[in-house]
Amino acid sequence: MAITPPWPKPLPYTANVLRRLKRGWSSWFGLLNEWDFRIALGELNLLGLRVFLVNDRTLLRRVLVQEVEAFPKHPYTLWILEPLIGRAIFSVNGDEWARQRRLVDQAFQVAQLEQVFPAMEAAKDAMLERLAQQLSEQADCSQQGAEIDIEAAMTWVTADVIVRTILSRPVQEGEAREVFEAFGRYQRKAARALILRFARLPRRWVQRSLARDALVIRQWIQGVIEERLAQPEAGVKDLLGALLAAVDPQTGTSFTAEELVDQICFLFLAGHETSASALSSACWLLALDQEAQGQLHAEVASLPEVLTHQSLRQLRYGAAVFQETLRLYPPVSFFIRERVHEDTDLSVPSIECPQQAPAISRCPVGSLLTFSPWVIHRHDDYWPEPHQFRPERFLDGTATDQEILCRKEAWLPYGLGPRKCPGAAFAQQEALLVLAELIKHFQFFPGDDSSGPEWTGRLTLRSASGVALRLVPRSVVKNR
Repeated sequence: MAITPPWPKPLPYTANVLRRLKRGWSSWFGLLNEWDFRIALGELNLLGLRVFLVNDRTLLRRVLVQEVEAFPKHPYTLWILEPLIGRAIFSVNGDEWARQRRLVDQAFQVAQLEQVFPAMEAAKDAMLERLAQQLSEQADCSQQGAEIDIEAAMTWVTADVIVRTILSRPVQEGEAREVFEAFGRYQRKAARALILRFARLPRRWVQRSLARDALVIRQWIQGVIEERLAQPEAGVKDLLGALLAAVDPQTGTSFTAEELVDQICFLFLAGHETSASALSSACWLLALDQEAQGQLHAEVASLPEVLTHQSLRQLRYGAAVFQETLRLYPPVSFFIRERVHEDTDLSVPSIECPQQAPAISRCPVGSLLTFSPWVIHRHDDYWPEPHQFRPERFLDGTATDQEILCRKEAWLPYGLGPRKCPGAAFAQQEALLVLAELIKHFQFFPGDDSSGPEWTGRLTLRSASGVALRLVPRSVVKNR
């Protein structure tokens, strides 16, 4: 029987702009109202800025696939992220983006999934050791298991994976805490800085504070890069080496030293933050749905004891669990674009809804268009029972025709089109390995706080106070 996990309920459609901005101060989900999950196109004049919420699938393809140059990343994206990732691939546009994308794609082709699998295995083993230590420190864990913050555990293991993959060394405890805390502060302040900018209020104090937190992270990454370059080991083929060796076939250029730091900062933060968010959500959903957890455990148990790059591909149900997790709790919940060059019309089906924009809406140059995987993945017109956790949506043979269509057109945790995330396959391999090993060693149950996580939408989806789960060793479960 499918479960319906809690989620942040939107405001009533009667909520005015000021109420939405106030609620959005702590989480961008506060900007949404109930009709946003029903309309094809929303339109709002936000203190002189024309803002569109794009939900229509045809219009999504136009903006993200067919007319990318006419709808580039909004300058707000660069403004909020530049202190942290500089001018990395995620936030720049045009020829600058195209050159970087060619270089990054080349590096990912060199550092293939099978090649980076040993680094993922090492990080996974270190994670299991940390969890065993945590459980041993709690007196009653032998029979009842122990309550842990799975979000903190997933943040550490995904950071460890990405650092081992990029820089060929593990993350140490002291540096991990410092960097994670700095990014947590950056997330909170970035969300508020954007609200202040939308509201045209003073924000320099937030920008200065953002810069201080960003400096902590960038200096650490710069130091790790210098450490790695000072000790080039024969035969090491990590992602840093691949990025250093990449040459753009069109311009003959490579990454400069500054560009390299920007890319590593982006890959580290995007690679570990989004994966940590998705894995935390997946573990929580499996704790709520013991039937799904049992099915995944049976699938993992059917594989050889030592998982390999090849055997992970047999986890069909595991992949469906991860994909359904990304549907319900997409790590990046909002993307923004800007209309450039010339005014245009946005055409969508006519829907009778209080907040539906006209079937043809004028979109002036400078307009902000936002599309939200959080909204589209829960849209009433797309997914049957959109708030239910049903991994079967992503299994051939059990998915409905509507769900199969939506998997192609209304499932976009990695984006769409030429700017789709280049690390999607990496993220899925990492997630399946970590989930499989956790399921193999532990049974998950919700923590004592029955209300569950308080999900907040910022740069990435996170819980305001962690994700508490009780982990019971499988050896204990088996002997009961």
